[in-house]
Amino acid sequence: MIPPEEMPFESTKQATKSVKVKIEFADEAGTKYSFNIEGTSKENISKLLDFAQNVSAKQTKEESQEPLDTNFARVFTLIQDRFRFGSFNSGDVLEAYREEFKVPASLSVISTYLSRLATRNLLTRSRHGSGWIYKLPKLQQPQDLPSGISP
Repeated sequence: MIPPEEMPFESTKQATKSVKVKIEFADEAGTKYSFNIEGTSKENISKLLDFAQNVSAKQTKEESQEPLDTNFARVFTLIQDRFRFGSFNSGDVLEAYREEFKVPASLSVISTYLSRLATRNLLTRSRHGSGWIYKLPKLQQPQDLPSGISP
């Protein structure tokens, strides 16, 4: 005969009632999260909720910043480095992009990036014939400059 403690069934002793919690959610990028917690500790549930809040807070910060390894960021940093003080067109940026990164790019791709930068107010643009002339926006107006410094 098998002793009761070695039986594969639950013990006849009344155990402390455990709580089962299942949390599932997906972020905007499509990543799915699923967590199961079983036990009596409210502390574990609190830790899980803190984790979920941290994930969503980090996601919000990441969404507001464009990664530096994208073509979009490459074009913008290239403009900041090479065209800081003057105006330029998409052909100028294409030439600088090919020279700097040594990769092929088309004029339509560069034009799209410039248009998006202008839409985000990271560049100003004005119509010039059938094309556009771009400039980096002025960060300070002359009245904002310290005394003794002229534009």
